[in-house]
Amino acid sequence: MNLRLFLFFLCLTGVVCSQCYWNTECSYKYFSSKTLYNSVRGDIRDSIIKIKQCEPISMWSIIRHGQRNPGIDFARQMKKALSLKKLIVKSFDRKNSSVCAQDIENLRNWNVPMDMLTNVRYLTKQGYQESLGIGQRIRAVFPDLVNNLDEGTYQFQSAYGHWLVNSMKAFVEGITAGNNDKIIEEINDDGDIIAPYSICGKYQEEVKKNPQTYAEAEKYKGHPDFIKTKDSIQKRTGINYKLFNDNITTLYDLCRYTWSGTEKYSPWCSIFSQEDLEVLEYIGDLRHYYRSSYGIPMNIKFAGPILWDLLKKFEEAKQGNGKKIVSYSAHETMTDMVLTALGLFKDDLPLTGKEKKPDRKLRTSIISCFSTNIMAVLNRCTQDKLSNYNVIFYLNEEPLTALCEGGICSWDQFEDLLKPFINATVDPEFCQFKTNRY
Repeated sequence: MNLRLFLFFLCLTGVVCSQCYWNTECSYKYFSSKTLYNSVRGDIRDSIIKIKQCEPISMWSIIRHGQRNPGIDFARQMKKALSLKKLIVKSFDRKNSSVCAQDIENLRNWNVPMDMLTNVRYLTKQGYQESLGIGQRIRAVFPDLVNNLDEGTYQFQSAYGHWLVNSMKAFVEGITAGNNDKIIEEINDDGDIIAPYSICGKYQEEVKKNPQTYAEAEKYKGHPDFIKTKDSIQKRTGINYKLFNDNITTLYDLCRYTWSGTEKYSPWCSIFSQEDLEVLEYIGDLRHYYRSSYGIPMNIKFAGPILWDLLKKFEEAKQGNGKKIVSYSAHETMTDMVLTALGLFKDDLPLTGKEKKPDRKLRTSIISCFSTNIMAVLNRCTQDKLSNYNVIFYLNEEPLTALCEGGICSWDQFEDLLKPFINATVDPEFCQFKTNRY
């Protein structure tokens, strides 16, 4: 077990965590898809797989945007919930609360970051640093690939959204050590491969906007786990206001959107126990399981075109007319779909609201965090003047050993893995009609 997973499970046990949030030695920092990249990432400088007599000739990656501000609906609900701050502090002053004194003091002194609630979906400073750091570490490991990137030797492309474009700008800055003359393409409205689900009427109506997609997550809110969580927050804060399910969700958003890791923990998180956060994390897993992963078979279809792109790009590189680096900036929905299409992190039984599975493979905190990334590196190996090729996959800067033994796929294994996606498209007839992205 690597160090990151060891620390993850150590925190799950709670064996080193103290009672107060402000001085806990092991703050629970797993917030489903709003988890910070630095909380779970590896480091490709340490985990890089090097093979004798082999050299990297091309890299392909799809990278989720870095940490961003909440969307307009989330921001509106969070703004309303700020009124609860006074109630929580007042309850402590009246000795009705079991929240620790320093945690209450931190919450009392906490100021609303208004830019977070007004500049909706804007990339945060931390989000920019996440993307920048990925680029810098890739530059450190693959200098021959990223040096002297002339026109035609690279492709940097972003899905829609200024926060994605800015994430890609940060990544390119890291890759090129600040050279800002590289072209970043934005997807068009027709047939793009980075977010085909976003304009597909069938997906939008039958999956994303369909209440049934979230039925298991809603069902879990009636489970004793969630009821216990709601009651414990009510008792811990001691406020004279009955908390409803929506209140719990919004308070959780205040915790995870204002949490910035080692720089500054959010005092809003102090009203939750670790057990509470694990319950809320599972609700996030259930939502993503059905919206963009194994829960609905349609989801796999949207990853086909971009995986075919990966195969084509590496075939071109083998022939000597490919690009040194190809990178796409995407939404979490797309990275989820790619992992699903590759058959990764699939549980034996579907995730449901009937019970929380502590040993589940699909944990959005680990595989769908901010800046989550899937990278593939094509190596050319030469022996006795003969060349052969292999491909190494990485997830969040650690080798994806589940795809091939030792994390190294021979070219034949790589082709077999991606063969199902040859000529994959998301055609208008399947989608039925084109929809607006928002």
